[in-house]
Amino acid sequence: MRVLLVEDDDALVALLTQQLTAQNYVVDRVADGETGWAYSSTFDYDLVILDWMLPQLDGIQLCQRLRTEGFSVPILLLTARDKQTEKIKGLEAGADDYVVKPFDLAELMVRIRVLLRRTLTDSAPLLSWGDLCLDSVSCQVTYHGQPVALTAKEYSLLELFLRHSYQVFSATTLLDRIWSSEEFPSEATVRSHIRGLRRKLKATGAPPDLIETVHGLGYRLKIRALIPAAVQPAALPTHVERQTRYLDGLIQTWKAHKGESLARWNYLVQMTRTLPTQRLGEQQRLQAQQMAHSLAGTLGTFGLMEGYRLSRQIEQLLQQETALLPTQCSQLQTLVTTLGHALDESPKLTDAVEEAPASPRMLIIDLDNVPYIQQFMALAIAQGFEATTVASVEAAARSCGLGASSPAPPPTTDLPDLVLVNLVVSKTDAVLDEPILQRLLQFITELTQQWCELPVLVVTPQADFGNRLNLIRRGGAVILEYPVAPAEVLEMVVQATEHRYRLSKVMIVDDDTHHLQQVMQLLQPWNFQITPLANPQRFWLLFNQILPDMVILDIEMPHINGFELCQVLRSHPQWQHLPIIFLSIHADPAKQHQAFALGADDYVTKPIQGQDLARRVLNRLQRSHAALRWQQAIAPVG
Repeated sequence: MRVLLVEDDDALVALLTQQLTAQNYVVDRVADGETGWAYSSTFDYDLVILDWMLPQLDGIQLCQRLRTEGFSVPILLLTARDKQTEKIKGLEAGADDYVVKPFDLAELMVRIRVLLRRTLTDSAPLLSWGDLCLDSVSCQVTYHGQPVALTAKEYSLLELFLRHSYQVFSATTLLDRIWSSEEFPSEATVRSHIRGLRRKLKATGAPPDLIETVHGLGYRLKIRALIPAAVQPAALPTHVERQTRYLDGLIQTWKAHKGESLARWNYLVQMTRTLPTQRLGEQQRLQAQQMAHSLAGTLGTFGLMEGYRLSRQIEQLLQQETALLPTQCSQLQTLVTTLGHALDESPKLTDAVEEAPASPRMLIIDLDNVPYIQQFMALAIAQGFEATTVASVEAAARSCGLGASSPAPPPTTDLPDLVLVNLVVSKTDAVLDEPILQRLLQFITELTQQWCELPVLVVTPQADFGNRLNLIRRGGAVILEYPVAPAEVLEMVVQATEHRYRLSKVMIVDDDTHHLQQVMQLLQPWNFQITPLANPQRFWLLFNQILPDMVILDIEMPHINGFELCQVLRSHPQWQHLPIIFLSIHADPAKQHQAFALGADDYVTKPIQGQDLARRVLNRLQRSHAALRWQQAIAPVG
């Protein structure tokens, strides 16, 4: 199978080429959209993989041009753009599939096989010809049950013959189908590989002319060899062995191409250094956005998730078409500086980004770009917060959906988890002007009236009893008196964002009392109100007494299993959106798919780590509370 990879990130190209080649695909790589058009309109490909943001001609434009010109080759868009509207745009442009970076490599390979399978006349994963068998999923070849070790080119030749078992292929055709455009083989190379393939098949008992020469035409499978036989597939490497080999390859590829990511980061560093004295030009902004986009895709793919998160924040800041405000310039500088530290991490195996816990989101209102707030932001970003700074009350109101006759309908995930209001001007002149101060105080009042569960922290130089009481009455949750160390502010922010969910009621159902006790001990540091239940037959009675905020279910239990309990809850209109997490020893995909199909929000396999489980619980509670806040806000107008 021949694949065209249109991607300008060398590190990602190296990783994908390595993996695709290991699966016996022939890969052509180009780095810009115009060259991608030249290749795809000149050579025959079984699949085209496109990035979105490409030089000269972006992936969407290339996809549209291919479809307009009548090319039906399957197209897979591989991009860091993850918004729903962007996915729709990509599919409407003619893409057959859309995969977001960072991606799970095993899932990507499956998606590629699915796309290729749609174009094949024989879609069966097992291809056979007499005693000869090729498994296109595991890439294993056997003859009469004996494994045949083939090179990538030999495997590709054999797969082509098996997929078109009665067709004769000339040497020229084989060169076009099996060898990439960067190789320069001759017909003698084809003959050499055919001889090698015949020799290896013969060593396992196959006829020496199983692949026969049709003089003057080319090569094909010998029809006389078509004899049915039982075939035993070769043993496959274990999951752990595959993961270990993949991680080793990931680390080596990152070491070889880390310099390219550092070069992109250095570009962003130089760009941010000019911001205080020079306005960011449109071309410079687009170039910086491209750098951040490429970094996000690369770092996420290599498992550097902190770097991925920071790169995405930088890209989002640079996407706005208006000039950056001073507070946004400071935020950009902080993000880029912190990103430099994340590049020193080592690649690691991670779950898909959609399953990673969401970063707490914080909105900072700082009207005067105070250096003290910049120090705090650096700490917060390093701690894993997604911090956004605004320099006006109007911008803060828009971010929180205020200022309209009814609450603006942003997605619940767009609402911050915490709002920090800075009432400090500077060290020498710490008090805001009275009109501005009153506008901020009114904002706090309106914010807490509309979003009553949203924590508001206030840093103020006037924290005597009277002012503190006034802020509390307006809805402030935590009042900090300036001067206060940025680290102390961060500590209070962490407590405030988690406190809302730590006191939540969590019901755990597991017939294994030993494991039930273990889970309770693991979650104890997070101060959840935990209700354990070892007898699932008492579930409904206890559930209605407790009315928990979340349910954690084992799967295999006597009398009533976890799947059935999940179905009971989802069948009730009141509990359609109650967070449900399965905690099971079963790690097979079939069980997980069944759990999610029944309405589960998460699936955790035993054994578990307390911090990981707590983070997942907090994450699901956060989303549930956000949805509840939104429903409460729109209830009066709905």
